[in-house]
Amino acid sequence: MNIGIILASGIGKRMGAGKNKTLITLGGKPIIFYVLEAFEKSKDIDGIVLVAQEKDRNTFEKIVKKYKFKKILGIIPGGKERQDSSYAGIDFIDTSFDNKGKQGLILIFHNGANPFVTNLELHSCVMEARKRGACAVAHRTKDTIREVNKYGLSIQVLDRSKLWNMQTPQAIQFTLAKKAFQKANSDNFLGTDDVSLVERFGKKVKIIEASKNNFKLTTPLDLELAKLILKNY
Repeated sequence: MNIGIILASGIGKRMGAGKNKTLITLGGKPIIFYVLEAFEKSKDIDGIVLVAQEKDRNTFEKIVKKYKFKKILGIIPGGKERQDSSYAGIDFIDTSFDNKGKQGLILIFHNGANPFVTNLELHSCVMEARKRGACAVAHRTKDTIREVNKYGLSIQVLDRSKLWNMQTPQAIQFTLAKKAFQKANSDNFLGTDDVSLVERFGKKVKIIEASKNNFKLTTPLDLELAKLILKNY
């Protein structure tokens, strides 16, 4: 079984919309619609857990009902940090399924603000996670990246052939995810994404190249770009 954990509880301050950015309208529908639709249509996804702020629960319930999404297992409250929201998703699944149901379970963490995730990305992440333990998509870094000290002085140019900009989906075997998140929680460690906790736990993560349009909508400029992409999507 493969379950998507859609993270949609962020405030999105940099977007400046004054509300949950996954509820911003894109092409006549809320951004979260495109994410849920992709997971709903994927043959590799058996269920979806939507993590959102409690104040937005009714709105998300209406979206699920309006567009007749059938794979929703639950809409649950998120935490203060993204990592807390992911952990809430893990805990919900842990208490919702018995041990037999969790055997071979793969979790697919995905940002609710990445509307253009492809079916191939979902499939590839699930297959690689099943084989290796964890997998995530990312974009190859195109720019020259410099390391700079606290005084604003350049130290060195980093080898960009080894640098990747992380995106989602990020897929992790359930048992591994649970242990990695529990370890991070007990150590009061806050990671920057889900698979970073797996690496910290001592396991390798497979990275595959993300599709060109799969990026997180963070700023108003990203939203304008998404509008252009949607015209040809």
